[in-house]
Amino acid sequence: MAVNIHPGKVVHSMDHLVLDLATAGKTTAYFTIYSLAFMLGVGPGRVALLRVSTPDGVTDRCFGETIGLAARMQHRLRTIRSEGGAVPQVGLDTSPQRATIHRSNASQGEHWMVQSDDHFISASWSDPAPAFWLSAPAPALHPTRDYVTSMVSYQRAELTVDGSILGGVPYAHDWWQQKLGRPFSSCHAALAETAIEAE
Repeated sequence: MAVNIHPGKVVHSMDHLVLDLATAGKTTAYFTIYSLAFMLGVGPGRVALLRVSTPDGVTDRCFGETIGLAARMQHRLRTIRSEGGAVPQVGLDTSPQRATIHRSNASQGEHWMVQSDDHFISASWSDPAPAFWLSAPAPALHPTRDYVTSMVSYQRAELTVDGSILGGVPYAHDWWQQKLGRPFSSCHAALAETAIEAE
């Protein structure tokens, strides 16, 4: 039996993890990892974005394995936002920092660490729901791109920044639940996420 080959140009392929915590309906922390196998105009490598919200204000950080990689990723994400893609405005307008971004072994879930000259972040995702495969032809997630990926929703997550465990818990993500038609956590992973220009 012959396989199907998508005629469009591959735009990116990556693992994309989101850790979004809230307390009393308000977001307290947002952390995301882009582990890029390939992205047009950006290249392979890893980038992490962080937002911490406190009564004193909002702090954003952008980390990359190189400054150039992080800056290119910021530009790419701003472009995706301008095209109508669902990209939050987190870490896109702050100066990027070079960091090591490391995935460690976790028996049930994901554990990532980010180490820069000035900051250390430890992020863990646990208690996963069964993974499922998603196919989202344009314009479901992007006006002109088809997406395919394996999705995992996590019921537990923890984020530590510079030795402090941040408050908040995962919550039911309304936007994703409307798209998927099923319960879905604010802390989740899109594994082997691939975007392709629709034909």
